[in-house]
Amino acid sequence: MHLRHCLLQSLGVEHGFGTRLRENDFQGLSETVTLAQIHKTVVVSERECLSEQSKPEGDGLFSGPGGRRIGVWTADCLPVLLSTPSGSHVAALHAGWRGAAAGIAREGLRRLCRESGSHPGEIRAVMGPSIGPCCYEVGPEVWSAVREGTPDYRPVSQVRLDIRELVSFQLRESGVLMENIGSLALCTRCHPDLFFSHRGMGADRKGRSMLNYIRPRS
Repeated sequence: MHLRHCLLQSLGVEHGFGTRLRENDFQGLSETVTLAQIHKTVVVSERECLSEQSKPEGDGLFSGPGGRRIGVWTADCLPVLLSTPSGSHVAALHAGWRGAAAGIAREGLRRLCRESGSHPGEIRAVMGPSIGPCCYEVGPEVWSAVREGTPDYRPVSQVRLDIRELVSFQLRESGVLMENIGSLALCTRCHPDLFFSHRGMGADRKGRSMLNYIRPRS
């Protein structure tokens, strides 16, 4: 089963946020372009992904008219899907704490706007399920990275990281309108029946993750 958000549905954009539940109506997994994720801010075009055997490294993909379905894998990290108003250009981003702190959302937005000729104020952004601040206590090295990457961000808690709010702040700071930002605010650790969680499952996860995908309109 994949979850959808009305902000992207209203544009007619094919997309989904993954769960651990099997489904029979999503047959395009083998056709979805993904990356070798590295928890940084590298964003590449799906045109650079030539084969499943030679995946580029990165944590963000963008695709344009006639492009393939793109996706990122998560299991506590935050998936972010971006789209232009027409749905002709889209992006999929993987934001762990390192990537979020370093600005993967800003870089993904910048690349999408440059590729599509859009203004940030036109872009729709939807954040999927991730580990919530209820379950995400982090150390000083994380806060140091957040302060370095986003100096103006003022977190509510100095102990628990709200990665969704950090990314939302970065998007707004970069020009995305608040009404164009959506979220499926479900904590992956709090809902083991729905999601795989790195923190919640530990070794029992056995590397299993959830695919979050989006495809540009033709």
